Amino acid sequence: MRLFVTILQGFITPLLLLLVLSRATPVGGVSTSGLIPYFLLVGLIYPLTKSQVNEYIEEQATSGEINNFLVKPISLYKYILADDLSLKVLNLLTLAPFILIACLFLLKGNSLNYNLNVLVVTFLTIAISFLVSFNFSYLVGLFSFWFDEFWAINNVKLVVVTFLGGVVLPYSFFPDWSNQILKYSPFPYMLTWPVRVIRGQFEPVEIIISIFWCVLLGLIIKVLQKIAISKYSHTAN
Repeated sequence: MRLFVTILQGFITPLLLLLVLSRATPVGGVSTSGLIPYFLLVGLIYPLTKSQVNEYIEEQATSGEINNFLVKPISLYKYILADDLSLKVLNLLTLAPFILIACLFLLKGNSLNYNLNVLVVTFLTIAISFLVSFNFSYLVGLFSFWFDEFWAINNVKLVVVTFLGGVVLPYSFFPDWSNQILKYSPFPYMLTWPVRVIRGQFEPVEIIISIFWCVLLGLIIKVLQKIAISKYSHTAN
């Protein structure tokens, strides 16, 4: 049910946008009909790459249940990663047939080898996007050790990631200068990167950039978590 609710939520904003754009002139050479395949793919890929573990970490820290990980030889990071990854695997098993159909429909007319290559790269980018998204969300969640009212940070993170990640609007609507900046930020590689790969908007250098952000965020998490735990305290009511 969570999967289908996520897909439904992913269609609400694009549907409203399409209704508005249907009465407007094309922007950046993109027509309303051209946006429909994009948002359909976003609805399928988004549940596989997005991560909201920041909310889970905040709940654990606020309730004091995170103490269980501080007194037992269990890595908090690995535990949450395994939990979130298991959900994504279930989502992938459910959505894989639809993604394959969408790929075949969009790639028809191309050679079989090209189609297979795109499929392989697509699932590779889905895996990397999930890791980048997970690390970013985990890093944001660690700030709950310092802030009592963390709901505002969660909301800001959700808005920023979905907007700059290309969920609300494709990058064709963004100015060229902002696209050049975003290309080297983690946001394109957190959500809709696989969608752009399927649509033929893939550059090999993006693999390097995405892995760089995945590793960098992981290193920051390692340092910040040690500082957070050293300052953490919780008193039961």
